[in-house]
This record gives sequence, C-alpha cells and structure tokens, in this order.
Amino acid sequence: MLQRAKVMLMVVFLAVVQPVLAREPLLVVSSIKPLQLLVTAIGGEEVDSRLLLPAGFSPHDARLKPSHWQLLKEADIVLWVGPELEQFLESALSRNKNAVALGAVLDEKFMADDPHVWLSVDNVADMAREVSEVLAKRRPLQAAFFYAQAARLVSALRQEHLLLKQVFTAAKPRYFLPHQGYTHFERQYGLQASAVLAPHAETMPGAAHVVELRSRLMAGEFDCVFREPQHESRMMVRLLEGIDTPQIALDPMGADIDVTETGYVEYYRQLGGAFTRCQGLAK
Repeated sequence: MLQRAKVMLMVVFLAVVQPVLAREPLLVVSSIKPLQLLVTAIGGEEVDSRLLLPAGFSPHDARLKPSHWQLLKEADIVLWVGPELEQFLESALSRNKNAVALGAVLDEKFMADDPHVWLSVDNVADMAREVSEVLAKRRPLQAAFFYAQAARLVSALRQEHLLLKQVFTAAKPRYFLPHQGYTHFERQYGLQASAVLAPHAETMPGAAHVVELRSRLMAGEFDCVFREPQHESRMMVRLLEGIDTPQIALDPMGADIDVTETGYVEYYRQLGGAFTRCQGLAK
C-alpha cells in the first residue's frame, strides 16, 4: 500500500514538474542591440533573445522586411524604446499586445530630450525592473530568478558608474561628438561636448557650421574626436581629413558586444572606457 502511494506521488510530481522543465524559452525580440543585451542579462536561459535588425543598422531610418514582420508575429514579447526612437515600428506594433515600450516607464522629458535612454544607469535600472516584471508575468515560477538577475545587473552597473564618477571628478575632457545622442551618459558625470557635428544622427549640418568646426579642429581645440564607424557620414569623414586630433570609436548600439548575461555591463564598460581614454588625453 505504501509503495503504491509513493508511485502515485511520483506520477503527480512528474505531471506538474515535467511540463515546466520541458517548457520552451520565451521568444523575446528586441528592436535594438542594447535592449537585447538587457533582456539577456535578466532572462538568461529562460529567454530566446533575438534582435529584430542587425546591430549596425540605425533605428532612425530602418525599414521592415517580410522576415521582420514574421519575427514580430512569432515573438512572445517585443521590446522597443518607443516611437521617439524607432518611429518605423510605431504602426507595426500599434496592435501587437506583446509589445512593450520601455521608454514608457521613464520621465517623458528624458525621452523628448534624447531617446537614447539606455545610456543612463538610472534609466537602465527602471527598464530592468520593467523587463523583470514582464518576464515574471509570463513565467511566474521563474519570477524570483528574473528579479534577482535584474538586481544583479543594476548592482554591477552602479559599480561601473561609481568608478566613472571618480575618473571624471578631475578636469573634464574637451571632445567632439558626431551628434547629441549621448546626453543621458554625459549628464551623469558632468560632461558636455565642446562641439557637435549635428543635433541628430540623421540631420545634415549647415555649411557655415562645418566651416567653423573645421577651423576649430585645425586649431587643435579638442582633446579627442569621437566617431561611430558603424554608420559614419561622409561629411564626418571629409571633416576629419588631415586632422591630427586623436580619434576614438564609440559604439552606442553595442554592435561588437557578445550577447551574454554579462554583455550589458561589458557594453557600458566599453562606452565609459572610450570617454576615459579621451580624459587621459586632456591637456
């Protein structure tokens, strides 16, 4: 009798546990690489983290192909920043009940000023909490894991943040940026670009502004020039011809970062490292 009871308990246990063990990971599609890194850090092996567009593509001027539409349809969750950044997704996701605009959890002023909100540690902390909540609703049994992963990520980012704050307490570097998409990062450390080629990556600068910048570059006014090799304009290339000022690559989309659970921290460390290299060149 006792043996039979044990067998029955084992059958019930397997009936409850086995479906959980055999469950497929959640298919989470992210619009940009930084969000893919974020959800991978929080979801781990519980998610199948996919990127909608190649990391080298700019979200400002992207176009959806049939394969992209199919991926959006298959996704359990679609993560995007919001129409302020990925305008091309606004109509595509308007009726998608699985879409989550992470920018919606932030102050509207942050989004209006600069939609590159993932460059701020505080913003990432808010978005990480939102991602963990979204995943927990889909996988309640793994909720504690998602919350712990989010807390671990934020803790690691805050450590990187404190190290950078120490670096930038000294004199601030004078640097040149291709556009104003780094304000969320800069504000954290009291940094401000000495010059910017254009307000936005997709905006062409005026002729008079380009002439002024060329003159300042020739005069050696900057400690460094930041470039974005993944999608650099011809104007930027011509502007820097024959200039001796040190040039440092920036990768705001994390194109070269491996998609792992530590990828987002590595991404932020790489970004901070570019600015600290310029700091080391400060006269």
